[in-house]
Amino acid sequence: MKFAYLMYSSKKYDDIVPVIKELVKQDDHVFIMVNNDKERDEVTVAFGNNRNVHISRRLEFAQEGDLSLSRGTLLQMLDAFECDVEFDYFINLTEDMLPLKKRDEIVAYLEKNPKDHYYIDRTEKEDPSLRKKTLKYYAYTNIIGFATSRYVRYQAKGFAALLNLLRIRRTLDEEIVIGSPWFILTKDTAKVLSENYPYCSDKFKLSWYSEEMVYYMMIEKFIGKVDHINKDMRVVGPDGSWKESQGARTLTKELIDAHPEALFGGTLSTKENEDLYFEILKKYNEGYVKPKKKEEEISEETFNEMVTSIKRNKDE
Repeated sequence: MKFAYLMYSSKKYDDIVPVIKELVKQDDHVFIMVNNDKERDEVTVAFGNNRNVHISRRLEFAQEGDLSLSRGTLLQMLDAFECDVEFDYFINLTEDMLPLKKRDEIVAYLEKNPKDHYYIDRTEKEDPSLRKKTLKYYAYTNIIGFATSRYVRYQAKGFAALLNLLRIRRTLDEEIVIGSPWFILTKDTAKVLSENYPYCSDKFKLSWYSEEMVYYMMIEKFIGKVDHINKDMRVVGPDGSWKESQGARTLTKELIDAHPEALFGGTLSTKENEDLYFEILKKYNEGYVKPKKKEEEISEETFNEMVTSIKRNKDE
């Protein structure tokens, strides 16, 4: 089984590299958007000869809550299908999110449950206010710090209300659904999403947390109702589960222990708890031994020819 990990990061080089090294150690691939120019160049140099590491160039920047994250993730899927590699699952890991189990355990779970895994919380049928919220245009989502600045988010909502009052709204005929932005998608589902990625830009410009809606609305629009497992298989801070309009926050060991079923978790960073961070990071490849390259066997006839050639060259 082969994974395509879809990531983004605004972290320093020293924080990015260890994660990538662990994720590709067993021949999986990482597709990563590195937000900072300097860090991107350094990561590119570090992994320039590694065919399993792909630095995103179609879209280099992404952040929580902005169209850049969902659009960039879809473009990473497109990059993956342009490789000469066949991936079984596409897994998105937002910043500071790590695997919590050994790779073998993740593979075993997916072999037992060979479906798409993503969580839909509700649709506009249960919550009509979703449509009103989604049709608005929100400025300022691309501003650095949008996800954490209350002032910027307040300004975005205010501007959206003004545009809505002026009847400047997006056109969206599809049923609106909302759920966790994290997924584990089969190659067939990811293929359809990558082929139809322009839908994201066309329908969700200046959107509010498009990553909580667009993937699943695309699945229903271009594939139909999918028999998926309605779980994202993540544990995230601050209380263990996804919160609407909020990315993952700091995760504690107590929360991890309380969710033994979770395959991935975040956020986990060296700033809050360095020991826990590296303990979890190293667990992913625990017990793995890289296979030795099989030495090429040569026939006795070829060996004798090589010896003769060496003697001839020596005599000359």
